Amino acid sequence: MRTRLWLVLLLLVAACSGPAQPSTPTGPPSPTPGPPLGTGSAAVPRLDWRPCGSFQCATLTAPLDYRFPTGPTIALEVTRLPALDPVARVGTVAVNYGGPGTPGTSSLRRLSGRFDGVRTRMDVLALQPRGVDQVRCGPDDGEPARPVGSPLTDPAGFWASARAIGQACLAGSGDVLRHLSTANAARDLDLLRQALGEPTISVYGYSYGTYLGATYANLFPGRLRALVVDGALDLVANAGTTDPTRPVDVRAQVARAREEALDAFAVACTAAGPRCAANPDPAARIAAAVGTATRTGTSAQLAERVSTALESGGRLTGLARAFPTSAPVTPVPDPAAGAPPHSTPFLAVQCTDVLTPTAEQMTALLPAEQAAHPLFGVPVALNTAACVDWPAIDPDRYLGPWNAPLPAPALVINSRDDPETPLSNARATAGQLSGARLLVVDGFGHTTLDLPSRCATDTAAAYLLDPTRLPPEGTVCPPDPGGVPFA
Repeated sequence: MRTRLWLVLLLLVAACSGPAQPSTPTGPPSPTPGPPLGTGSAAVPRLDWRPCGSFQCATLTAPLDYRFPTGPTIALEVTRLPALDPVARVGTVAVNYGGPGTPGTSSLRRLSGRFDGVRTRMDVLALQPRGVDQVRCGPDDGEPARPVGSPLTDPAGFWASARAIGQACLAGSGDVLRHLSTANAARDLDLLRQALGEPTISVYGYSYGTYLGATYANLFPGRLRALVVDGALDLVANAGTTDPTRPVDVRAQVARAREEALDAFAVACTAAGPRCAANPDPAARIAAAVGTATRTGTSAQLAERVSTALESGGRLTGLARAFPTSAPVTPVPDPAAGAPPHSTPFLAVQCTDVLTPTAEQMTALLPAEQAAHPLFGVPVALNTAACVDWPAIDPDRYLGPWNAPLPAPALVINSRDDPETPLSNARATAGQLSGARLLVVDGFGHTTLDLPSRCATDTAAAYLLDPTRLPPEGTVCPPDPGGVPFA
């Protein structure tokens, strides 16, 4: 009896001592495993800055797996524009240009002018996201990947093709593929903050970068100075915790957003008259083209062309030519063929980040999506088809919650007619964060990169320099003249 009592007491003490560390999927044993949230005991690396044109460049050496901070490492390039007035300097803003998988350092070199308003008093830098330079997926590396065929006429072949993409990336990339979550990218950013010797850092994220910024804000709320999310993902929908049986872009209602943007284009085209198109009824012309594309099995190609045009107000003048007045109609057995292509770094991050339905669940919803959204439903539903049964899920990915207290409310910027990150997503994100202020740019386009607005840029700059300077509730900014269609 005494022996049994001691065993019970020992078990109770063990149960009260706190949760055990989750098991480690890969890597050698470590005497000091880091916690799943945070950078743990990872050594703060030294940054050896060197001139690279008008920029400064360095390499951040980070743990591949933050649970094993003394194990294998990953090298990530950093590019920086130092503040022009070091005496008045207020900190650093790290920029992520979306994707996921979009190169950060080259994007900053190309687009650094967007941050002229903060460069007097802030360093502006970009960290190359993990995965951009490390993912290898076979002989066609660098080429967009897409499943072959259709899940309706040949589901076995289509899903085998989809799964083969992930298997090729695992074979070519090895263990690195298991550690490419946005949460680890956020840990890299905080390790960079430590290497810079900064107590806090500001983050500006475009598109997918809004998810990275929000992840950083919730993993490291005490280390965040200011957060701008431009073209916001719905954080809960992207993670998929409330509805994992539907694909991420179906959860985010992207097909409906593209339809609404296309409807708004038809209204603008009608108002513009001959400056848009000679046909006096663009809405009827669009409907006819969609019907023809559906019957001929070319809806995926038309959807891709229209979606690309809707991403920028400057492309809308040419969009009218995407809707011919007539076309040959040759019925085909499967009008829903075609999954959109993606870069393999995009898939490597996206597929490990979010909860994805099974092949059976995804196939089952396609008829309803096509019926509800004839042009965009199926391509949107199949956008992440390659993520089904992805072979390398990061055990340290972050799926919420999203409401950690922030030192200052985030600034959320979104176009009124954004076909990729709908305004409804931005409103949802503003509500999911513990504090946020929404600014709307009145036009067509995906983020202010594709719909430039001096008003929005100046507002963001004022906020980054002083996070207490938020725009009034309900602020709407006009786009710059080049972003106004048919002007």
